[in-house]
Amino acid sequence: MRKVKLFITTVLLTASLSMTARAGEWKQDDAGWWYQDDDGTYPVDGFKKIGYYWYYFNEAGYMKTGWLETSIGWYGFNDEGHCLNPINWSYDIPVGGPYEGWTEYSGSYESTINDLANGRIVSYNGYYWCDPTAYQEEIVYEHDVAPEPLKNRYDLADMQF
Repeated sequence: MRKVKLFITTVLLTASLSMTARAGEWKQDDAGWWYQDDDGTYPVDGFKKIGYYWYYFNEAGYMKTGWLETSIGWYGFNDEGHCLNPINWSYDIPVGGPYEGWTEYSGSYESTINDLANGRIVSYNGYYWCDPTAYQEEIVYEHDVAPEPLKNRYDLADMQF
């Protein structure tokens, strides 16, 4: 009798664990892309996390790309609609930037202090942000210069045997 109960329990657990959750699906028409949930509804006028990415849907329910200004900041979205702003992990939502085009800044403590003083970056919504033109690859900054190569202070000629 115990074996039968164990077998039935195993079958029921296996069946319940193997069921896949229904997910929504992406749809497209001439106006753009939208996401339809499995219950037939779709997100409108706000953010929605789908999989690992955050998206924004306008009042008609279409996915946003490019730049979006809201009351709490600017948000950037790539061509696939993924939000490019940093995520506030405490609230699990994207953080708005101070201006259109500005991106999250990360630098050393010294660089951050200097760049704040020079106005190259700003603190906004708990993050540091920089203008995308503030740092150009063709410009070499003082803190990016490599030190002189190390010299061998113990040359073979100086060694006594």
